[in-house]
Amino acid sequence: MSAKPGPSLLRDLPPEQLLALNHRAGDWHVRRQQPGWSSADERALNAWLAEHASHGEAMERVGRAWREAAQLKTMFPAAYGPAARAAAPAGAAPAGAALPARPRLQPGWLRGPALASACALALAAVMGYGWHRWDNTAAYAVDVATGPGELRSLVLPDGSTVALNANSHLQVRYYPRRRETVLARGEAFFKVAPAASRPFTVASGSHQVRVVGTAFNVRSGPPEFVVQVQQGRVEVRSTALAGAAVLAMGPGTGLAIDAVSGRRRESAVPAEAIAEWTSGQIYFKRQPLALVAGELSRYLDQAVEVEGAALQSLPVSGLLALKDPERFLLALPSVAEVRVQRRAGGWLISRR
Repeated sequence: MSAKPGPSLLRDLPPEQLLALNHRAGDWHVRRQQPGWSSADERALNAWLAEHASHGEAMERVGRAWREAAQLKTMFPAAYGPAARAAAPAGAAPAGAALPARPRLQPGWLRGPALASACALALAAVMGYGWHRWDNTAAYAVDVATGPGELRSLVLPDGSTVALNANSHLQVRYYPRRRETVLARGEAFFKVAPAASRPFTVASGSHQVRVVGTAFNVRSGPPEFVVQVQQGRVEVRSTALAGAAVLAMGPGTGLAIDAVSGRRRESAVPAEAIAEWTSGQIYFKRQPLALVAGELSRYLDQAVEVEGAALQSLPVSGLLALKDPERFLLALPSVAEVRVQRRAGGWLISRR
């Protein structure tokens, strides 16, 4: 004589609480089927089950719905096969197919099309919610910001590496099927480990760089968004300019997108010149003073202005140590006919 099941602990729960509990149980059930399930995950699940008896009942119901729906697919292949799915209207439960004359149902099963629909919907709900949660839950996440003159290096879980320039902010999120980063500001050099099934993206404002495995530099900041490829290939997407096509880039190529107009400017870049800043210094070889001042502004985190259009185009050469940009700025009068003055909020370079 079998014992009667005890009263359901779920019956009297408020609808919102019951829905949340079912979602949590579905999430655990789907995650447990994945290859990456670990002993730590199992301990976390057991701890959750031990919190309250209703958790175990919810898990048992989810598992039963999963098994019953799977069994229905085996028993009624005509109703659940590819042909039936193709013929059925979108969102409809499989129905209308000829059923076996006397299907052998397990004890306690309800009979009829209502059971098939209920189990199919239960399975879809559990799988849909669980898959969505699994696919959109980051297994690894980190936010890194650097200050003036500070360089940082990161080694990511898949072996990819990131060098982060001064005054930069990077967010990294690794999901089961994709690797996403957001460069909120600044500059970063990426060496991405190949993984065709998990594309690697760098987003910054309205721009996105997508790769599988390569080495490239991204700079996000006025006046341009800049991508330079050292190895491999990347795809650059941008919504800054309506109708702009996706641009494929190979080694030794550069792309600059104007932050205001969205116009693109392509260029050739020697491999050794890409991410030169990762060495801790930048060599300017007859670069316009306006460009040099822009770099100094980044590393000082202060505005450095050049007075007059003629002076802005003045060619300047020199070696900038990123940890001490002020020394380079103060040494400018020794290599050019300029005067450097400190003022509120920054610096002014004028003709001497």
